[in-house]
Amino acid sequence: MLTHSWARAAAGVLATVLLQVPAAVATAAPQEICLPSGFCYIEDIRPAVPSSPSTVPARAAAPAPSECTSSNGAAVPCYQDNLGWYESSSGCYLKLMDPQPPPGSPLWEGHTPGDGGALYIANCGAADGGSLGSTATGIAWRRGPPAAVIDPEVLAQRAIAAMQLQPPLLRTAPPQASASGLVGLPMWMWTDRAENVSGPITRSATEGPVAVEATGVVSRIAWDMGDGTTVTCGLGTPHSPGADGPSPDCGHTYDRASANHVPGGGPWPITATTTWTVTWSGGGRTGTETVQLSSTGELFVGELHVLNQAEER
Repeated sequence: MLTHSWARAAAGVLATVLLQVPAAVATAAPQEICLPSGFCYIEDIRPAVPSSPSTVPARAAAPAPSECTSSNGAAVPCYQDNLGWYESSSGCYLKLMDPQPPPGSPLWEGHTPGDGGALYIANCGAADGGSLGSTATGIAWRRGPPAAVIDPEVLAQRAIAAMQLQPPLLRTAPPQASASGLVGLPMWMWTDRAENVSGPITRSATEGPVAVEATGVVSRIAWDMGDGTTVTCGLGTPHSPGADGPSPDCGHTYDRASANHVPGGGPWPITATTTWTVTWSGGGRTGTETVQLSSTGELFVGELHVLNQAEER
């Protein structure tokens, strides 16, 4: 039996079109969309269900003091932009070398990048009234920033957590949970736009004298279409009612019906994974973090069978 939509699609050709789909397909708030080619489908947009955590936990750290005490008992800033962190045990300010020397450099003095530490420019005497240009400067290896001063990377994680990044909100045309997917019919994919879904997004975190700012952008979205195909796109282009043909930047065309290849005759399972690239800077440090978040959906894809009118008689 032809539906009203598909009967109208078949009216312009000398053939009868039958759409094979599962008997029971749930739809919600349907809206009939007809393309210039004559194909019609029911639009049924629904939010996707996240399949992975939607936020990135921050790391815990002890508070950082704003003032430290020098060897002569004077109060000195724990951090200065041009000098770095104050280390009370040595009486020196330590600033991370950026970039770090290559492996094998004599500056490492027997240490290696794999030891878990880093090389710092040591400026000793500045806390006693000297300046960067008038005090002894050398190179020192340390396993981390001076004690009692928060690591900027910890603040970077807090800034990322404050973004509350979300997985992609899957949108497709033909839409999920509809019976409109067809073998050979171009499919459009995209995600809703929102600051914490599509980016860019910027957040900051501050503790004591250290402030870090982080900015996240969506690098790519990888769509696992369930049929062995993975499509890598950007955010995709939202489908407009009446738009015909393939998506200009994020699409897929199934060459097999889901009922014939998915156990139980179900829909093709779809998983979209957003890769976020987050860059941060502050406290004399910079870094890049990668965050991946996924959502899942599904799409019934049926087949068209064309029968000659002579056979119908």
